[in-house]
Amino acid sequence: MKQSLITVINAIGCVVLLGIIVAQWVQNEEQRKSFRELQSDRQEIIEARDEAEKNITSLETDIADLKASLEATQKAAEEATLAGKTQQDQLQLVGTERDALRLQVSEWEAAIKLRDTALAEQNATLVALRKRLDEAIVELKKAGAK
Repeated sequence: MKQSLITVINAIGCVVLLGIIVAQWVQNEEQRKSFRELQSDRQEIIEARDEAEKNITSLETDIADLKASLEATQKAAEEATLAGKTQQDQLQLVGTERDALRLQVSEWEAAIKLRDTALAEQNATLVALRKRLDEAIVELKKAGAK
């Protein structure tokens, strides 16, 4: 009976040992499954981080482009304002010159009218002198013919 008791104890020990092995194997599989899930989560986090970094780089590039565009727009606006002011100044100068030229043209017109009046008077005087000269020539011819 000793032998059969030892065999039974040995069989019970083997069953207990088998239970321990199965329990450790199940626990190991659960840990392996948990480790795989953690690895998967880690990979997803890495991919999300990489995507976020790409997004950040893209956004930084967009911000730099927007800043450059804003600066160019502000510079163009300043240049347009300066050009508008310069153009306004030139327009005012041209207006002043136009007014001066109109005044000068008015003065010239008045001078031309005075000249025309003087020429008309001188022409009338010349016509009268020519008439007197013609009359004097006619009288001289009459006196020379006598």
